Amino acid sequence: MIPFEDWNEPDPAELLVLASDRDWEELRNRYAGFNDVPLARCLEVARANGASTVVVETRYVDLDYRSEYSAFYSRTFRSRPDSAHRLHFFKAPLIESQLWALPDDHGYLGYVVIRPSELGQVGRSVLAPPPGLADAVRTKVRDEVTFFGAKLQVEGAPFTQQDTQLGRCAHAAAWMCHYTAYRRGDVARQAMANFSLSADPSLGSGRSLPSEGLTLSQLIDLFRVFDLPASFYDVQQLPPSVLAPFAPEDPQPPQPVDSEPLHPGLWDTRLFRICCRYLNSGTPVLVATFDHTFVLTGYQRVTRPGERDWIQFIRHDDQEGPYRSVGDIFNDTSDDGYMYSPWEALVVPLPDKLWLPPEPAEGTGGVYLQRFAEDAVSSIPEARQLLDLIAAGELALHTYARPANSFKAELDRGIDPALVREYRLARFSRFVWVVEAIDRRRRRAQEPCVVGEAIFDATSSETDPLCLAMHVPGIAWVARTFGPPRFPIRCAPDAYATGGVGAP
Repeated sequence: MIPFEDWNEPDPAELLVLASDRDWEELRNRYAGFNDVPLARCLEVARANGASTVVVETRYVDLDYRSEYSAFYSRTFRSRPDSAHRLHFFKAPLIESQLWALPDDHGYLGYVVIRPSELGQVGRSVLAPPPGLADAVRTKVRDEVTFFGAKLQVEGAPFTQQDTQLGRCAHAAAWMCHYTAYRRGDVARQAMANFSLSADPSLGSGRSLPSEGLTLSQLIDLFRVFDLPASFYDVQQLPPSVLAPFAPEDPQPPQPVDSEPLHPGLWDTRLFRICCRYLNSGTPVLVATFDHTFVLTGYQRVTRPGERDWIQFIRHDDQEGPYRSVGDIFNDTSDDGYMYSPWEALVVPLPDKLWLPPEPAEGTGGVYLQRFAEDAVSSIPEARQLLDLIAAGELALHTYARPANSFKAELDRGIDPALVREYRLARFSRFVWVVEAIDRRRRRAQEPCVVGEAIFDATSSETDPLCLAMHVPGIAWVARTFGPPRFPIRCAPDAYATGGVGAP
């Protein structure tokens, strides 16, 4: 770590060329500390994206670090700087004379804020996902920074490391979820220190300062206070899934019988479906284990010859760094050999008006889609496509939530213009759950694979989800605020692309 007396030099910035292994190693050593793994991973991501230049912005007044400084570091015996460094990564090989007038092809890759702290160097950071994972990261947001007068943008999943004193892993994970929601425009911004200062000590089990971490009750209450009321799933008491009649899965998978009683976090496949529904919506999922907390930021589907597809999650772990793959959640081991304990709970912070859980929406949507196709097939032969997929075991459901305005704005994805018109003129709730009918064969071929969908009011009851619109090949209906629905709406039977985040 740079000596604190030299922390603000050179002013205002320093440009470093990243052309060799040695250049990258020197950059890492510049900020060496107690746990360099998160920093090393950030540098690895930037390098994988083709970074050739880093600009170190000194004396950077970072809202999050300044809040930590005010709440904690200004009160310690040892004095330390009140400003941070911000590392900006570029693909282009820049020179110092270009800092105030960047070339058009600068290739901005994102930034990493560095705290003057040996215990937790990496502060607020947003880096573009590395190649190979870019399409799998589903919680990306667009962040904008000012770089010596220039407005720069990067799309990535926000990351930070705990400082180990004011904040621990749960604070960092909660901040990552919150900053994602802030950049989506769902909530006002909260500085990092507020995740410690606003925690209700009566719900905790230790000292607030220095922090001993957050309990699940404190986490859930924090999200409530910050206008992101959270859905909570206890992994040892997951509710039975609400599945369509044609779903091949067991609504409540049995525990393996050829072993001693196992923690559900080692076998319960409902975890995949629960997490994927939220990630399809662009919403991060906070995972709590017995002694750690991290955030799921995406997933990708892995094909296995002769077996069903497997889901490989992507996580941000404040102790391991951003964009880490989770090969097997039932045997969860980090890249450096750390063995995670079984997942204990899922905490999903959500916008206020997203009341309907995804499980009943998906189950009800599957039932409705099948019935609608059965009722329509005598007069609309194209509707048989959906029934044939069910009979062949090739129909899957893909569920996600979207603001209704965004859903309507993003309908130009191969949908018949007649149906686009009806959806855009319809009155929907502020948020909607969309249950898409997926042709698995088209999905395997990486073709547009959505053959229909059911759209639900996100403020309706889980005991009776309110369907606002439904479409199967060849025909659709759309509810109206008063009176009978718009029906029949004839439309082409062609498949189209998903409206969720990432591949279905």
